[in-house]
Amino acid sequence: MNKTTDILLDLSRLTPGVQTLSFHLDNAFFQGLDQDDILGGNAQAEVQVTAQADSANLEIKISGSVQVTCDRCLDPMDLELEPIVDNQLLKLADEDGEDDNAIYVSEDHPQFNLGWLLYEIIDVNLPVVHSHPEGQCNPEMQAILRELKVEETEQ
Repeated sequence: MNKTTDILLDLSRLTPGVQTLSFHLDNAFFQGLDQDDILGGNAQAEVQVTAQADSANLEIKISGSVQVTCDRCLDPMDLELEPIVDNQLLKLADEDGEDDNAIYVSEDHPQFNLGWLLYEIIDVNLPVVHSHPEGQCNPEMQAILRELKVEETEQ
């Protein structure tokens, strides 16, 4: 991680109540992560934080678009994100960890990096197959694929 992707939430400094945080996730954000799935993007994330003494509930809403590699022609392509809504519970604990119910953040280091969480939420909500609409792939790659296509024959 680097400063463009470090979106830190310090659980020890949250005051009980609700606050809303907004983040613009741009090319620098996605390129600053240690990942290869998303090349760039123009997305907006809104995080409503409901804080209590030792926990915080996050209601996350993300919209916009990301750039990925087309599985067919290998050129970059833009994917419009369906509006994403996700909820996460962060709890202070003895050590970092997670289970099906919550993400545990060590009381010794109570800062949680929202950047990676936002990336993961986007990534798991992308379609499994990324491809340009029919006829919009790189024509040179399409020609190569046609040449390599194996035809089935009846026996």
